Amino acid sequence: MRTRREMLLLVVLVAALLGLAVAFQSASAQGPAAPPAPPGAVEGAAPEAGDGQSAGRPTLFALLEKGGWVMYPIYACSVLMVAFAIERAVSLRRGRILPPEFVAGVRAAASDDTIDKDKLLGYCQAHPSPVARVFQAAVKRLHRPLPEIEKAIEDAGATEVRLMRRNTRVLSGVGSIAPLLGLLGTVFGMIEAFTNISVGDALGKAELLASGIYQALVTTAAGLTVAIPSLVLYMVFTGRIERLVGDMDGLSLEFVETLMKEEDDAAAA
Repeated sequence: MRTRREMLLLVVLVAALLGLAVAFQSASAQGPAAPPAPPGAVEGAAPEAGDGQSAGRPTLFALLEKGGWVMYPIYACSVLMVAFAIERAVSLRRGRILPPEFVAGVRAAASDDTIDKDKLLGYCQAHPSPVARVFQAAVKRLHRPLPEIEKAIEDAGATEVRLMRRNTRVLSGVGSIAPLLGLLGTVFGMIEAFTNISVGDALGKAELLASGIYQALVTTAAGLTVAIPSLVLYMVFTGRIERLVGDMDGLSLEFVETLMKEEDDAAAA
C-alpha cells in the first residue's frame, strides 16, 4: 500500500511539472495585450517598427536558449535525476529487497526439528538478495554465542543499507547543485545586462534592463525546476529505505529468536 502511494505521488509530481511546462509554453506563445491606440491613430494601422513593443513573448524553448552556457550543466543534472530516479525505483522494489518466497523458505527451514547449516547457506546463496546476505551472515555463525550472531547481522545489515543508499546521494547532490548553477547563471546574466547598459547608449531605457534581467532569471527557474523534484525523490526513496531496513531488522530478529529457541530445545533434550 505504501509503495502504491509513493508511485502515485511520483505520478502526480511529474504530471504537475508537465502541466506547468505546458502552461508556461502556452502563455509564452501568446503575445502581450496590444496597447491602446494613441489619439488620432488610424484604426487597423500596424504599429511602427522600433516602438519598443515586441511582437510576442518567446516560447519556452527559445527562452531556455537564452540562459547561456549554464543551462548545459543544468540539463546534465536533469538527465542524472531522471536516470537515477528510475534506477532507484527499480532497485528498491520490496520484492527485490525482501523476496516473499525467500522469507517463507527460510522460515520453513528454520522451523524443522534439526537446523541444517549447510542447507540454509545453500538456500541463501541460491536466492541472492539483501535480506539473504544478512541471513547468510547469521547462519555462518550458527551455534555461536548470541552477541556474535547479532554483531554479524548488524555488520551485514549496515553494508546492505550503505548499498541501498548509495545512488540516492546523487539525487540529493542534484537537488543541492542545480539551484546553485541557476544562481550562478543569473549572476552572470545580471553582470552582462548591466555592463551592456553602462557601456552603451541604453542608459535610461528600462525596457532593455528588464529584458536582460528576465533572460538572466531563466537559469534560476531552470535550476529550481530540476532541484525540487530531485529533493522530493530523495525523500521518497530515503523513506522507503528506512521502512525496508526496519522490516529486515524485524525478520532478522525473528530468525535469531527461532535459532535460539531451537538450540534451547536441543540442549533441554
